Amino acid sequence: MSTALELELQAGKVIRIVGPARVEVVEGKLLTVGSRYTAGSSFVVHRLRSYSAKALEHTKLRVFLGGEAKVEEVSPSDEVVDSWLSVAERVIPSCRNSPCRVLLVGPPESGKTTMAAFLANYARELGLRVSVVEGDVGQEDLLVPATVALAEVSKPILWLRELEPLSFRFVGCISPQYCFTESIVAIKDLVDEASSKGFNIIVVNTDGWVSSPSGVEHKLILARWIKPTHIITLSEDLFEIFSKCFGNLCTVLHAPRPPAPRERSREERRELRAQAYRKYFGRGRVRTLKLSNLSILGLGALIGRRLSLDEVRKQLNLPDGVAKSLVYASKVLDTYYLIGQGDLTPLKDATLGTGIQLLRAECLGGLLVGILDCKMRDAGVGVLVSVDFGTGDVVLQTPWEGEICGLILGRIKLSESLEEVGGRTKCSQ
Repeated sequence: MSTALELELQAGKVIRIVGPARVEVVEGKLLTVGSRYTAGSSFVVHRLRSYSAKALEHTKLRVFLGGEAKVEEVSPSDEVVDSWLSVAERVIPSCRNSPCRVLLVGPPESGKTTMAAFLANYARELGLRVSVVEGDVGQEDLLVPATVALAEVSKPILWLRELEPLSFRFVGCISPQYCFTESIVAIKDLVDEASSKGFNIIVVNTDGWVSSPSGVEHKLILARWIKPTHIITLSEDLFEIFSKCFGNLCTVLHAPRPPAPRERSREERRELRAQAYRKYFGRGRVRTLKLSNLSILGLGALIGRRLSLDEVRKQLNLPDGVAKSLVYASKVLDTYYLIGQGDLTPLKDATLGTGIQLLRAECLGGLLVGILDCKMRDAGVGVLVSVDFGTGDVVLQTPWEGEICGLILGRIKLSESLEEVGGRTKCSQ
């Protein structure tokens, strides 16, 4: 059941809308997330989102509230609409004459994603070509988690999830501390691609890993390589850090974080990621490929010289019968990689303390993988169903219909219902 409200706002009044809700502008003009909504227009607020909106003139609204949604009038001084508008006015007009790269940095739930949409909407309404690079691998709104993606903003949006990606890069993890370098390179690659497409402004959203020296270093290195014209922080501590490091190199601004953001629990974040997986893979099919025709990146066992079972027994002095569970073995420099299936206890006991890398073959099923075409371009994302080392069959679920010449193994493992259940590291014995 939904509740319908009729609201009348005087010019300058500010309201906060907590979803799920639908807002219709009956009369007047309303500013929300950088877009101006006029009579006859409407927008929808997701149940996990909340936004402030300001009446730019005498305005009448019809609001439909569902579930635990609510709408309340707040003091303009308690909200960030005017402050964010001031930031946008300092950044966007200069982008008309010279392309801008705007980097957003802040802790979790500080409003980075909403600020990205705010700047994009504001710039679009000024007639600029606008793109967004979603660099948060943990909450990838444009494609699926473990990727970063580029999209053009050609319509009013509240959430980056409303956009369709133009391009993406597979990173392979949902926590940047585990893919420090890959995440930086992927974001830089997309920023450069966006620049080559002639956008007036590129807004770069980032993850919230800034609570440790390593996390801050990650963002500083990212800034070094994408060379932003503007850096906007949503934390006073980060403003001080980035001002000291980049104040002489680009414009560093601080934007206050919303006073009452809709904070998402760990379970809600996990569910959002599951929704993204289901949306993407729901239109896919199962494809069978040959291991011999693929370049596999990210699995050490497949980059070395393959060994026969006799070679393994002799070189490792394995007792009789211990190697019967082996399905694949290789050697990379001085390191042996063994892949087995079934009961690996005898093999594990026989190789304990030797530095040999032992992997369970069944654990490859469910791994999230990046798909490369034959020009080494990121073409799609898939889920490994199985790998048969005997027949060389690689079974993959993916919506990508084109050529596949390579796979990048990620660190995320999905269940049959496309929920995260662990990573590849847990497959090691």
